[in-house]
Amino acid sequence: MKVWLLAALFWVSGLAASLPSAAQERVSLAFYNVENLYDTVPSAFYDDRDYTPGGRMGWGGERYGAKLRNLARVIDAMAPDVIGLAEVESERAVRELVMTLRTDYNYIHRTTGDYRGMDVALLYKGDKFIPERVRQVPSASGREFLYVRGELLGERVDLVICHLPSQFNVYGRRVASLARLYRFVDSLHRADPRARMVVAGDFNANPTDRAMRRAFRTGRRVADGSVFLFGPLYPMFRRGYGSYVYRDRWNLYDNFFLDNGFLSGDGWRYDRAGIFVREWMLSPGDAGRRGYPLRTFSSGAYTGGFSDHLPVFVELTR
Repeated sequence: MKVWLLAALFWVSGLAASLPSAAQERVSLAFYNVENLYDTVPSAFYDDRDYTPGGRMGWGGERYGAKLRNLARVIDAMAPDVIGLAEVESERAVRELVMTLRTDYNYIHRTTGDYRGMDVALLYKGDKFIPERVRQVPSASGREFLYVRGELLGERVDLVICHLPSQFNVYGRRVASLARLYRFVDSLHRADPRARMVVAGDFNANPTDRAMRRAFRTGRRVADGSVFLFGPLYPMFRRGYGSYVYRDRWNLYDNFFLDNGFLSGDGWRYDRAGIFVREWMLSPGDAGRRGYPLRTFSSGAYTGGFSDHLPVFVELTR
């Protein structure tokens, strides 16, 4: 099936939703790899020369402003209550994105040791989520995990935002990062089994990849009592949908993992998950790229798009 047709199919699928009852509370959590959201200021700590006004990408105020407006258009259309971001260069870039949004968000940003200067951040609506604890967690790579514990409308939720090493890095680094991520989440669960865990990020691997299955032990309970996580986007991936295209294949690199506390009991419960996409986020394009996520640069040429990834989301109700 051609990529553009597949994209059109899950664009329609992404619009389908059940109507919530009047008495039901609903919150949405999202994750978005925004692809190289650099500011225009040269860094003294890493080489970002390409993304400066005099650099190879011609990254001046006009292109930077267009990137902010494009990302804001996506986030405003999605309207999540909480959203994790990957590939932001600096607090300045996060702050200026927040200022471009129509909705009022607070933000949390931490500088990581990534060699390209790529960080993760969290945006949240202050009337929905109240952070109580923030820390960075070593990841076996330069991209530390962002851990935020807080109250989601009065109920404790533990969020972990991550961006794992890419397919172009050493495979062992990604495996080590996955293992460390799982051990951290498992330690939180063992310290307080009542805590609700949400892990979101760009894992740079499909959920069916061996490293992902081994690290998260998804799809089965384990005898040692460690936390059981489920991937609510698995059904979409099995049907051929994804968040990122590589060599004409949709991959689900961007993902959510929730603990089984969201499947039963009182409080927040898992309702649905999806890949957020609108037709204007996709390339109308030529050269075989029609239906791909419309990115900012394609083969070195400026295309003025959004990101090479599509955002993913989950909705909870109670």
